[in-house]
Amino acid sequence: MVKRIVWAILLVMSILLVWMGLAQQPATPVHQTTKHLAQGQASQMPLYTEKRLRINLARYPQLRAGIQRMIPMPGLQGAWALAKNKSATASHRLIKTVAFDPQGITTSQNEIFVSAYDHNNKANSVIYVLNKWTGQYIKTLSLQFQDHAGGVAYDPDRQMLWVTGHDGKDSMLYGITQAQIDQYDIRSRLPISYQQVFQITTETNNSTMMYANNALWVGYFTKRGLGNIQELPFGKDASGNLTLGQSAGEQDESIVAATKVYASVGQLQGLTANQRHVLMTSSFGNVDGKLVRYDREAGDKFTKGVSVTMPPYLEAVSYDGDTNRFYMIFESATPVYRVKTKAVVDRILYVDNDVFKTGVTPFTPLLQPEFMDLTRPKTIK
Repeated sequence: MVKRIVWAILLVMSILLVWMGLAQQPATPVHQTTKHLAQGQASQMPLYTEKRLRINLARYPQLRAGIQRMIPMPGLQGAWALAKNKSATASHRLIKTVAFDPQGITTSQNEIFVSAYDHNNKANSVIYVLNKWTGQYIKTLSLQFQDHAGGVAYDPDRQMLWVTGHDGKDSMLYGITQAQIDQYDIRSRLPISYQQVFQITTETNNSTMMYANNALWVGYFTKRGLGNIQELPFGKDASGNLTLGQSAGEQDESIVAATKVYASVGQLQGLTANQRHVLMTSSFGNVDGKLVRYDREAGDKFTKGVSVTMPPYLEAVSYDGDTNRFYMIFESATPVYRVKTKAVVDRILYVDNDVFKTGVTPFTPLLQPEFMDLTRPKTIK
């Protein structure tokens, strides 16, 4: 009898050790790169089975409890793109790459938009368009530059998708109308056109972005110390043309400055808000990230910060309308990172507020927002 008990205990311990070993080791993808991918398309074949993914997330019970839906990330098994070229009018070569690195996410009423850049530096950055209700890939939008494209935000009031960029010298914001998105086809070998272009003088770099309260809120990533978030409200000039923030160019209203600046969490990667809360993601490298939530109070003060631990390489987050559910993406499935981390996430995660029910810790209070000097805007570093 005693021997049977001992053998039973040893068997259970062996099973646990094997399971823990699987959870602690980087997983090998279960699929090979797609070889036969229709021109202009992006593969939506996941790297791992859903069972394997849940093993990868075993160390993050709060996240597992909150997941409502998992959507395969496009491009991890191959995607067509336009070869790197800064020309907006010249024809580009169509190439296929497996090195796209997802960066930003936002949603419209019916679509999900995910921005990504080519880690091999051979293709222009892209935005994947997915059906919000089915999760199915629709098309790829090629941007006019090879940049991180870390921030995307959908403006429902103007039916416009906004993208952060950098022209090599200045931080830029690009606006693309829904009509342009609907008619675009990457097989034209041309990047998508921009209907709005603004240069931001008060931000050295723009890493993430959200749309809220008729304004774009642009965030800046820093490896050390606090980052910042700058608010640029929309308006119209005397001729009815769209304006953003405050004018910072003598004769050019496309050169703009923020009107208000907020402190942000350090290592800011993602930013989103609904009527009650602001979510920020803090992450860098192969260490656990943080999902941080603040209450929104009058005057857009961010108070009562709390955080939960997330897997490494956490990138963007985007609220689903005014609900408490949100989308999250990670860059850990990119080839260069998937061999480094034990918790590869190759899906877009649709998560509810249950992630904040357990394991919550207080987070650093943020400084109150400051108004920018309207007459002498300066760069915030």
